[in-house]
Amino acid sequence: MSLSTKVVPTRIVAIYPNTRGFGYAVMESALDVTEMKLISPKKFDFNKLLRLMREVISIHGPATLLLEDCSSKYCRKGAQTKQLIRSIAAWAKKKEIPLEHYSREQIQDVFERWNASTKYEIAEVLTRNIDVLESLMFDRPKYPAREPNVEAIFSAVSMGVTHYFLNR
Repeated sequence: MSLSTKVVPTRIVAIYPNTRGFGYAVMESALDVTEMKLISPKKFDFNKLLRLMREVISIHGPATLLLEDCSSKYCRKGAQTKQLIRSIAAWAKKKEIPLEHYSREQIQDVFERWNASTKYEIAEVLTRNIDVLESLMFDRPKYPAREPNVEAIFSAVSMGVTHYFLNR
């Protein structure tokens, strides 16, 4: 009799929508980002963004899809972006793609170990540990200025790191 071992895939696709499009990261482990990209159309087109998100998920066939938890009291997403997250979550559920939601608080709790609580500080931690992010690092924002678009990629990666850390 032979024993067979089922290999459980660890690939995730983390998608972070915002008012200017979305950033995504494909990861195989907490420090292995295999692909990342910022999709930023000239104007917010709900149907186009939803279609592009579906394409990303379909191409990468993730074991798990990660999205932000918009029910959290600290979620600062607008109504359109929240609807986009709900729509892609409903589509993933219909396609039976495993789905996890992570709140800003969960991400901050994980990165608190490295004394990082703001998005910029979390991006610094990620850049120090994941070489492919170095070229994307942005300057410290001068509040109340708008966050740079590339920040969506760092938010997607931070969701991925949070997922791996909480599920190890």
